[in-house]
Amino acid sequence: MTALNDAQQRAVETTEGPVLIIAGAGAGKTRVITHRILHLIKQGTAPSSIIAITFTNKAAKEMRDRVHALLDGNKDLNRPVSMRERPFVSTFHSLGVHIIRENAALLGLTRHFTIADRSDSRRAIKEALERLSLDPKSFDPGKVLGAISRAKGEGLTRLAYTDRVSSYFEETIASIWDIYDSVLAKEKTLESMSTRIPTGFNIVLQNIWPMNTKTFA
Repeated sequence: MTALNDAQQRAVETTEGPVLIIAGAGAGKTRVITHRILHLIKQGTAPSSIIAITFTNKAAKEMRDRVHALLDGNKDLNRPVSMRERPFVSTFHSLGVHIIRENAALLGLTRHFTIADRSDSRRAIKEALERLSLDPKSFDPGKVLGAISRAKGEGLTRLAYTDRVSSYFEETIASIWDIYDSVLAKEKTLESMSTRIPTGFNIVLQNIWPMNTKTFA
């Protein structure tokens, strides 16, 4: 690990508990993470037990390529262990899709479900408006979809939202949401994840983040 400075090397070698790395752009954060992954594997952690998550496909590909290059080029690894094993490196979105595909049967889906884009979601909202005989000029599909997205962003399910409605508009949104969900379910389609971290990830982060995080800057 001669390419690492002292703080980076400490971050790589600290394997007990959470570690927070604070650094500017181009300061070597990805280098630290990839070497940390290599260090964990050299310490006996199975590659398939390691997960690395980033935000963009480009960043995930770069990290994945670097990890693979380190693993393939390191002569100190225990070679009898199958080198087909690789850490799971992806985006939050890809991780979510992977988890859902692996557990599709529990959700009443096949592994080959589709993910709705914005236009698919708007089409489903329009269908719900038609079924309820609502004028799209009064209930703009984009604004309706935004209202549903905001509610989901607050961690509300459709039923929870319905229980707390306090106006005609919210009551109508709840009715639209009900049909909207049924349209997507009939088509075996899931909504695309938003740029916000899904509520489930927030819950996970809240449970693992606060405890004794070591910080390296």
